[in-house]
Amino acid sequence: MRKAELSAHTACFIFLLIFAGCSLDYEEAGIAEDIAEEIPETVFIDFTHTIVDSGRRWVVLEAERAESYPKRKEVVLDKVSFREYDEQGEIVISGKADGAVFYTDSENATLAGGIFIYSAPEEAGLYAESLTWTREGRILESGGEDPVLMRKDDGSFMEGRIFRADLRRKEFRFAAGVNGRYEQTEE
Repeated sequence: MRKAELSAHTACFIFLLIFAGCSLDYEEAGIAEDIAEEIPETVFIDFTHTIVDSGRRWVVLEAERAESYPKRKEVVLDKVSFREYDEQGEIVISGKADGAVFYTDSENATLAGGIFIYSAPEEAGLYAESLTWTREGRILESGGEDPVLMRKDDGSFMEGRIFRADLRRKEFRFAAGVNGRYEQTEE
């Protein structure tokens, strides 16, 4: 009987040694997951994305660098430019920014640094340092106190802070620090 007790104790002791050697440190797995969110899954250099519908080019988006972060549902773009085309293939809106973040779940975006957007039909350009695009409602707005400048080809301009444009209604407004000049041309 003593031999059976000794074998049971030995087996238990060996089991404890093996179990003690196993690490159940889930913190390391959590850290690895956090790091995975900070490292892009895909990196593109000289990135070009073209949206085509019914055989027609609608939008061309280009960036010097594009980084995809699927867990964060973000694509981070550096030195980005875009062009939107009408039914005849003419550029109607073009723009550029030092950087942008595109949110893949909502199709919203934030733009930062050296932003310039030009509308050919409106014959007007928009200059800003930070803008947010909300796809739902087609809203373009500035954050904080950074000034936004709108300048028409005829020399008219308007500058202010806390900018908001509703592109569906073709309305815009400034909530602070507004000044400008309107040039009326005779036709």
